[in-house]
Order: sequence, then structure tokens, then C-alpha cells
Amino acid sequence: MTDNNTLANAIEPMIDAKQAAAALRLPYYWFADHAMRTKYRIPHYLMGGLVRYRLSELSAWAARSAAVQGRDAQDADAPVEGAE
Repeated sequence: MTDNNTLANAIEPMIDAKQAAAALRLPYYWFADHAMRTKYRIPHYLMGGLVRYRLSELSAWAARSAAVQGRDAQDADAPVEGAE
């Protein structure tokens, strides 16, 4: 018996930095630059000299990142205890 998620990952096409940036509407250099991929913890695969991405993993990463950003914004708006 095969797991549908494993099967989907096996046949999901890999995309390059340009396609990833266009799909997520984020700056190209986030995906093309090693330092930015590391800084933002963008999920990627190194294949020889090429960097490739899975759109499903990028979508999950973007959702997690948005949730963390939303939580950080709420924390910034909350009053600080003891501050007047």
C-alpha cells in the first residue's frame, strides 16, 4: 500500500528560483541567494550546481512564516507590562 503524500512528492515537479519567486510573489533574490535562503530558512534542494524547490513545501513554509509574522505583529501591539 502506498502513501498518497509520498506518491505526490515523488511526482511533484521541482521548480527553479524564478518560478518560486513568481508563484509566491516574493523577491527573486530570496530564492537565488544562498544567504537569503539560509536567513529565511527556505526549503530547497541542491542538485549538482542547481537549486530546486517543491511548490508544496514553499506554500507550507510561506504559511508558517505568515503565521509567525502575524504573531510577532500582535506581540508588538500588546502593551508591555510595567511600561508607562
